[in-house]
Amino acid sequence: MKKKIISRKQFFKNSELYKKKMSNNSKVQKLANQLIVHSDRNNWSYQHTWMNEPMLQTPEDIIKIQEIIFKYKPTIIFEIGIAWGGMLLYLDTIKEKANIKKIIGVDIFIPKDLRDRLNKKKSNSVQIIKTSSIDEKLTKKFKKIKGNNKCLVHLDSNHTEEHVLNELRFYDKILNKNDLIIVGDTVINYIPIQKHRIREWNKKKNPKTALDKFLKENKNYKIIKNLSFNLLLTNNKFGHIIKTRN
Repeated sequence: MKKKIISRKQFFKNSELYKKKMSNNSKVQKLANQLIVHSDRNNWSYQHTWMNEPMLQTPEDIIKIQEIIFKYKPTIIFEIGIAWGGMLLYLDTIKEKANIKKIIGVDIFIPKDLRDRLNKKKSNSVQIIKTSSIDEKLTKKFKKIKGNNKCLVHLDSNHTEEHVLNELRFYDKILNKNDLIIVGDTVINYIPIQKHRIREWNKKKNPKTALDKFLKENKNYKIIKNLSFNLLLTNNKFGHIIKTRN
């Protein structure tokens, strides 16, 4: 019997069912958490590059970010936390196919040698700003850059609860309905304390607890839960939100 080829529409319908089933599979989720914990002891997120610049992301999160970009079609992206610049260059690489107009990178620490390398590799669509991600002086500037464009904000700088909560409140002022935020490192909320890397954030206070507080005080957003259903080795578990009203 000849096998029937399913339609593209059916393929995606099946895919969503697979994702939801996998997200409810406690054995799979437990194994994923164990792998995250053990691989992090070898700093797995620090082992990947783009254009020979470190990304500090998991490959799964990179795939998910481009899925979000092509599905929701933001044309302005704020990359909050540049680090070594790999993520900024990745976004620059896909900008033409994704119709991205502008990519804004913000960080408080941008060494000259890093800026020089990025300037050689990036396009004119990328703007780098050295300042705090919650610098009130940026409000007017960012509103002008954004205009009426759909926007994606990727929060990946200081991961303390206090700072992430302040970032969420700050960027809310420039966002409109259907704009998106990715809150980085929400995974901290789902795994044991990583004693090999002592940080200012922990299971009680982290980006996810900041997000929960923000959603409690601001009813204009919701978590896009199905974006996390098929993520196993992720830093951003249930950290994708969309503004549902102004």
